[in-house]
Amino acid sequence: MKLLSALLLAAAGCDAGGSPDPEHMGGPDAGVTIDAAPDAPPVEPKPAFTAGTSLSGQLAVTSTGIRETFTIQGAEYLSVVNVGLTETGTENHCGIKLSPKFATFSSASTNTRQFKTIVIDLAGSTMLEDNCKWDDAYILQRLGDIFGNYVVGFAQARFTEDRPYLDIYLNASKGLGAGTASVVRAGAGSAYAMAADGSVTEVMVQPTPGTLLDAVYDF
Repeated sequence: MKLLSALLLAAAGCDAGGSPDPEHMGGPDAGVTIDAAPDAPPVEPKPAFTAGTSLSGQLAVTSTGIRETFTIQGAEYLSVVNVGLTETGTENHCGIKLSPKFATFSSASTNTRQFKTIVIDLAGSTMLEDNCKWDDAYILQRLGDIFGNYVVGFAQARFTEDRPYLDIYLNASKGLGAGTASVVRAGAGSAYAMAADGSVTEVMVQPTPGTLLDAVYDF
């Protein structure tokens, strides 16, 4: 199974110290300056950038949208979308990982294929991992400016030799740029059956064109 990025769990720390003894509390040492307020956090940069048009990720899809999490053999994983970014005028390439915000289902077709699609609100998504170290809110807002909503669709592969893998459809409400109407990647995705409780098996499924099954879609 070509699955799946691991769920990052953040453990909250606790302060185990008790109350201080007033008899042992002294004032500050002479000559020591006490800051009136903590230093402001550093301002993260907001450079101009371009975004790769061919996003990737894993989406746990149900009849009502995208599940935030799913499980494999009891271990919990996240639905994620990966986006590659390039700072304008440089060779600085980096990547981010988002928890995608589901917008709606839709459909799309080409001359030879039909897809049921999942529409993702990139600007409304949640940043999970920022390897660019830029301002997160700025990145999300700019992705909305570049793509609008991002569209990804899946269907049983048109060609028998590509099965059980899936054909993938990629597009955006504002287009993919450079005169690219849409992108179809033949046999480039996979889907694994998912139960109502979000548990996923090794069983690969192939939604017929124009439909989607409850599954984790890897693309």
